[in-house]
Amino acid sequence: MTDAFPGGRVVKAFNQLPANVLATDVPAAHGKRVIFISSNDEAASSAIAQLVEALGLAAIELGRVDEGGRLIQAQNALVLRPLIEQPRS
Repeated sequence: MTDAFPGGRVVKAFNQLPANVLATDVPAAHGKRVIFISSNDEAASSAIAQLVEALGLAAIELGRVDEGGRLIQAQNALVLRPLIEQPRS
């Protein structure tokens, strides 16, 4: 895929939950919706993690696409799991 876009960096994020779940607000007292991120490029992953946090969500970086990224592919452990990061007490 990066051959088609020289200099492009691939980041998997926002793809493990349906749009209607992402559009549903979580009350602040309950925590933040978790968004998993995976990329072979640490800088790109970090930039998307910052975007996730700026949107009021909780970013969890899973590492490389060929490793952690597999967890957020169809029919795997973290797909369609609307996890919430609990606030610290």
